[in-house]
Amino acid sequence: MSLRIGIREGFRTITRNASLFLLSLLVTSIALFLLSLFAFVTVNLYHFLNILDEKIEIIAFLEENADYEALKSNILKINGVRDVIYVSSEQALKDLQAELQETEEVLSVFESNPLPASLRIKLLAKFRNARGLEEISGKVMLLRGIMETIYGGELVDQLKKITSVITGFDIGLLLIIIFSVVFVIFQTIKLTIFARATEIDIMKLVGASNSFIALPFTFEGIVQGILGGFIAFILTVVTKRVAVSFLSNIYFPQGYFFVGSLLCGLIFGIIGSSLALRKFLK
Repeated sequence: MSLRIGIREGFRTITRNASLFLLSLLVTSIALFLLSLFAFVTVNLYHFLNILDEKIEIIAFLEENADYEALKSNILKINGVRDVIYVSSEQALKDLQAELQETEEVLSVFESNPLPASLRIKLLAKFRNARGLEEISGKVMLLRGIMETIYGGELVDQLKKITSVITGFDIGLLLIIIFSVVFVIFQTIKLTIFARATEIDIMKLVGASNSFIALPFTFEGIVQGILGGFIAFILTVVTKRVAVSFLSNIYFPQGYFFVGSLLCGLIFGIIGSSLALRKFLK
């Protein structure tokens, strides 16, 4: 019964202060959109870094007439190796020609194929660092038939450092945006409470409990948060469609963003209204 009354009073509070609610909803939507946009950029950044991390591998060039099947079998036994792919001399030339389509004349100076056959060695995630690459490369070089290995260990370490810096920056920015969203909802509910201060004092005098008084304002915070989250999601979808026209391979798990936007709005709405009510009902 009290829940139904609280929800009804919440709707009355929203309609009585419609202009304030709409203004606050706009600000909340923008704040949640910034949070969603931050998540969108972060997800795509880490998706791109994950693609780069997956491409970290060791290239082992083979001597002429080397038994690549035996070498492949032996390399697969090395701890940290996930897969080994054989690339013939002919396939290596085709791949290079595909990459250098605009400068094919560079390859025309060679009378024969200058590229040796090779093995592309894929690694487990924990070995995709300079130390792991160096360790596995050293073991591969001990095998008969291996001419040379390349892996770019320094570049890998730089990629890991960049990832660490981005993670730290992300956490700091995330905390700032979360604080901003909660603060906006907090201020909105506080203004609404002050607008009804006399009515709340009367309710206290007739014996209304703090939970009964708080329910309409908590409901308002929840509605504001959920609507703000929904609007933020729509704006993020529009942003994604604009981004697709400029960039390819945009990663956007729409279902997760929809649920996440509504859930964040709900949680921040409850937190913001709770903080405002706690300060007023002391």
